[in-house]
Amino acid sequence: MKTADDSEDVSGKRLQGLMAGGLCGLSVGVLALNDPDAASLFLGIFMGTLLSLKIDCPSHILAAMVFISVIVAGGLPGLWLPGFAVCTAAAYIDEYGNDNPKIYSRGSFFRIFFGYRFSLKIAVAILALLSLGGMAAGTGFRPETFIFFLLFEAAYELAAGSASIKGLRFL
Repeated sequence: MKTADDSEDVSGKRLQGLMAGGLCGLSVGVLALNDPDAASLFLGIFMGTLLSLKIDCPSHILAAMVFISVIVAGGLPGLWLPGFAVCTAAAYIDEYGNDNPKIYSRGSFFRIFFGYRFSLKIAVAILALLSLGGMAAGTGFRPETFIFFLLFEAAYELAAGSASIKGLRFL
């Protein structure tokens, strides 16, 4: 999604942004259909982003439409509702704080925390630890879920770094 954001918002390449957004919606939709933890996580991210009103440009709208279409066409995935609720709340908090001058003005801790969206990372880590400890059996948030999520986040940051190197991102 970072490629879609930067293509559309920064470099003005709307078609490239739409293609990246569509591919993002397709890929996370397929993941959500095939894994309950991915379903809870990505549906939570979608809902948190929707509630924070950050689905605000054509590539985001296309990604959301493709994501929902894939899920509806493939049959609604099974998900763990408490995990979904936690992911939704954490994603909302992250999106609210990200790029928010009022929050960023409180200091560098908040800029880093919300700039790298740590609320969701912490939430997924806690859910994985609860599952590992047997306190939340059936959550789907296995330890490898946290590892896969961190890899997903690393890819996002690599895309951001690539844009930064090309002069597309200004912090």
